[in-house]
Amino acid sequence: MPRPRAPGLALALAVGLVLPAVAVELPVAVTETPDRVCLRVSVPDAEQIEPGSVEIQLAGRDVTVVARSRSGRRLRSRPLRLDGPASEDGATADYEDDRTLVVTLPKIPPPRP
Repeated sequence: MPRPRAPGLALALAVGLVLPAVAVELPVAVTETPDRVCLRVSVPDAEQIEPGSVEIQLAGRDVTVVARSRSGRRLRSRPLRLDGPASEDGATADYEDDRTLVVTLPKIPPPRP
């Protein structure tokens, strides 16, 4: 059975964006293969995520996940450093049964010599 698609996931390329401090941190686990990055975002039970508010912010090899709860509270992951740069083109996002948001981003291949 296919997993439900994450509603309104926004992927934003952020360059030099500074966000204010937030009270709640989103736990994110990262796994990488040579051709993709998988971000597993644990959605806290007490915080209902506002549909359409999740953003994956990419800046080269740096990635941050930000969102907003239904009560208006800003949620943010710690800044993450990838082994190589990823792209928002071709990204996918799905919720798993345990409310984990899984985002897959293709890696940008290194330049050929």
